Amino acid sequence: MAEEWGYQTKLEVLEGLIRLEDRFIVDAGCGSGELSRALASRGARVLGVEPDPVQAEINARAPVTPNVGFVQAGAGAIPVEPGSVDGVIFANSMHHIPAAHYRQVFQEMRRVLHRDGFVYVQEPIANGSHQYAIELFHDETDVRLRAYRALVELANPRFAKMREIYFDVEHTYSDFEEFANHYCLLSYNNYAESDVRNDKVRKRFESCANSHGSYTLTQPMRVNLYMKPLL
Repeated sequence: MAEEWGYQTKLEVLEGLIRLEDRFIVDAGCGSGELSRALASRGARVLGVEPDPVQAEINARAPVTPNVGFVQAGAGAIPVEPGSVDGVIFANSMHHIPAAHYRQVFQEMRRVLHRDGFVYVQEPIANGSHQYAIELFHDETDVRLRAYRALVELANPRFAKMREIYFDVEHTYSDFEEFANHYCLLSYNNYAESDVRNDKVRKRFESCANSHGSYTLTQPMRVNLYMKPLL
């Protein structure tokens, strides 16, 4: 049965579901490594894997963080020994995996996880004011649905236990420029700057004004936590 957790931060949900201390975790599709570093600060040893070569090179040049390593790799070929990983986290990254690769990815989960391991999949849901603000230039409705179907087909049968949690997060921006900068600076985007910085997007964004003179967008989220892989 799905669980409703209301408004939470992503880290609050993660820490409420899994123990991080003294565990070896793969952050799959780690992006800039923000989550990898947060996990390490909570006692985990982390390998951040990032397939995008531009971001992977940025990560390689970044200052060293204790107990965090970065590598350019995809989730279907993680450079670790079999059975050596406590958990793999996909934080907003599962829907970026090409559909043809999903089966290989879940075969890789079976290879890298030990018998008490877990897979944690956090995905945004295509709904809410955040979706309304970005869908004119970055509508991921179809790929997010495809990712969820892959979980049902390929992940559910491979684990002994599963939990599904729904929650909401809030993103607050001081103005449209901050919002536009965030999306225009992503190295892995597939849209032009002019797709973001235009009057139609600005109008949708500014409809989300709050009472504090800034702008708050609500993003519904789902977490699927898979535990104890079946051999």
